[in-house]
Amino acid sequence: MQYFQQFWQGRRRYLTVVVVIGVIILARLGVWQLDRHLQRMTNNQLTTSRMQMTALPLAQLVALPAGERDFRGVSAVGQYDPAHQILWRNRSYFGRTGFQILTPLQSDDGSVVLVNRGWVPYESVTAEWSTQFAPPTGLQAVIGVWRESQAASATVDEAPLENGWRAKWFFITIPAIQSQMPQTLVPGFIEVQPDGSAYDANQPIPIATTDMGMGSNLSYSIQWFGFAVILAVGYIVVVQRMR
Repeated sequence: MQYFQQFWQGRRRYLTVVVVIGVIILARLGVWQLDRHLQRMTNNQLTTSRMQMTALPLAQLVALPAGERDFRGVSAVGQYDPAHQILWRNRSYFGRTGFQILTPLQSDDGSVVLVNRGWVPYESVTAEWSTQFAPPTGLQAVIGVWRESQAASATVDEAPLENGWRAKWFFITIPAIQSQMPQTLVPGFIEVQPDGSAYDANQPIPIATTDMGMGSNLSYSIQWFGFAVILAVGYIVVVQRMR
């Protein structure tokens, strides 16, 4: 008891209160980052398990509840519509910045879905990009990973419309894209996956859909806990030296 009294003598008690509050705040930040790490780990496990499931036909997948669709394998058969392709901007591939090309696919059941055919370098996107990277013609069988429509952001402005058309998008927000499409789109898009084969120079490079990665939340959590320990131990050492 006498040992703890030294931290509660005179004006030192106020400093002790400040230190205790600081330790609690730092520890709470550590718990918050640890919780985010565990959430990310759970989401990654769910994403991986869904991508390993057997691909569902597009009509069956769209019929599922929205919370059960994302990252599921999906298949569709139809013909590409090259006249209404769009670009997903600010996409990277091995450290290079570029775009991903999304092309409407008129499926055999009458529905239309955007298909992310892959990545192209930033410098290759000229005024003729739509014809330069034209999709294959005829009936196509597409197998990929389903992605839900992305939410728009109030802090990111999309490119301005040009003659009622926006070719480059930062977020693939289906309701917003729908406003410029002549066809009715299903509420998501398909990402074609690489199959290991060589690709034509005039075709986009399919990018594998992966989980979110583990991120830096665990390291941040360790840092916050470390700061809490340093503050607590450092205060104790200072008080002991003052004695």
